[in-house]
Amino acid sequence: MKNMYLFLLSILSLLLKVSGTKDVVFGHNNFTEYQVGNMNLILSVPHGGSMEPKDIPDREAGCWDAKLSSCVFSHDCPPGSIQNYQKCKVSTNQDRYTIEVAQTLAEEINNITDGFFPHIIINHLQRFKMDANREKEEASFGIPQAEQAWEDYMGFLTTAKSQMSGGLILDIHGQAHPERWIELGYTLSKSSLNSGVFSASCSSISHLSNQLVNVSSETLVSGNRSLGKYIEEQNNNYVCVPSPSNPSPNNGSYYSGGYITKTFGSRTSGTIDAIQLELPQWVRAAEERPRFCKALARAVMKFWQTNYCSQYKHEFLPC
Repeated sequence: MKNMYLFLLSILSLLLKVSGTKDVVFGHNNFTEYQVGNMNLILSVPHGGSMEPKDIPDREAGCWDAKLSSCVFSHDCPPGSIQNYQKCKVSTNQDRYTIEVAQTLAEEINNITDGFFPHIIINHLQRFKMDANREKEEASFGIPQAEQAWEDYMGFLTTAKSQMSGGLILDIHGQAHPERWIELGYTLSKSSLNSGVFSASCSSISHLSNQLVNVSSETLVSGNRSLGKYIEEQNNNYVCVPSPSNPSPNNGSYYSGGYITKTFGSRTSGTIDAIQLELPQWVRAAEERPRFCKALARAVMKFWQTNYCSQYKHEFLPC
């Protein structure tokens, strides 16, 4: 896969197609898309796609191997395993309108910054065809076309990251939890947030935390310099967790972050941070989306300018 990433990077300038004011690269069969930005912010949209190619079978459930006590994600169960919808069922729900959220958010950021665009990476396949927020085996069930789309998506993320010395990924998702709040995932578990005993240096924004040596983990994740604080500051109807108003989920529903946040954020290494945004349906819907994206853009840039620009000055764009 490393060679594929290097190949993508080497031919990036040859593949660019002009589309409006941004350059766009498409993966194989147009299943994935990379809108090339000019700032140190990446928007990832792995579950918003609607394409349903017939030559990619639907993902439903993997095969349970009782001897190994593990799932094998394949449409053809190997000897000693059997398809199991309880132990090996996969998530297949589309995160509706997340592509539209990313596009609108990017336009609002462009307006605020007078010319800067985030990088945007989109999976156009339905999630039951390929899940770009899972490891390759579970994501593609061994189907070559799905594997290629998964590799293209991860290659685009790697290529976008290679364009910057540091920055932030926002991985945009949708959820239907009854709380109807905005969940911000830093790869910190629900129990860790509930206990109040956690370290941002062990999160997906580890690099930022380690740079801000005089800022506590609580301040950065749930306090006065947190993304949740800046979102709620725009509109108190946009309730976030974690944030000053909800430092932890308590007994509420909460997603802490998936494959992309864990793999492409700075939890284990690197200088690019990541936050998973789990948005309730009502802020993604057409009626609220313009207001929400305008508020989210202001909040993201406030988080950016407060935490990133204070450290890096003009090395990170825009500061």
